[in-house]
Amino acid sequence: MTTNVMGTFALAALLVWLPARLHASDDPVDRESLRALDGVRVAINDVPANAPKELTEDALIHFVEARLEAAHVPLQRHGEFPVGDPFLRVTIQTTPETNGLVAYHIDVEFMQLGFIRRNPTLTFNRAQTWSTKARMGLAPRAELLTQIHKDLTEQIDQFSAAYKSVN
Repeated sequence: MTTNVMGTFALAALLVWLPARLHASDDPVDRESLRALDGVRVAINDVPANAPKELTEDALIHFVEARLEAAHVPLQRHGEFPVGDPFLRVTIQTTPETNGLVAYHIDVEFMQLGFIRRNPTLTFNRAQTWSTKARMGLAPRAELLTQIHKDLTEQIDQFSAAYKSVN
C-alpha cells in the first residue's frame, strides 16, 4: 500500500510541477541563435533507470541524429567542439509505473556558450537559446517507447524547422 501511495504521490507531484515548464522559446529572436552554426551535436541527459530498456542514451542519440540528418541539419559528432559548443540537449524523465501507467516528460533545448555583457571575464557560460514546448503524458508501459518516440519526433521536427528558417 505504501509503495502505491508513494507512486501516486510522485505522479501527482509531477503533473502539478511540470505544467510550469511547458513553455517554448521559439520566437524569431530565439531562432537567430541557430543562424550560421557549423553543426549541431546531440546530448542526452541521464536516462531514468525505470525507462524502457530500449531507451538508452546511444539509442536516443541515434534516433535524434537520424531525424536531424533526414532534415538536412548538419551534425557535429561527439568529440567535435566548434566555437560556442552548440548542442541540442534532450532530457527524458519517467515515473515509476502506477496503476499500469507511466508518466513521462520530454525537454528539447538548444544550448551554447553565451557572453554576459555585464561581466566580460565570465566567458564560459552555457545558455539555453532555443527550446520546444516540453511534452508530457501518460502511457501504459508497453506503449511508452512508442509515445516517447512520437513526441520526440515532433520536437526534433520543430527544431529542424526553426534551424531551416534562419539558414
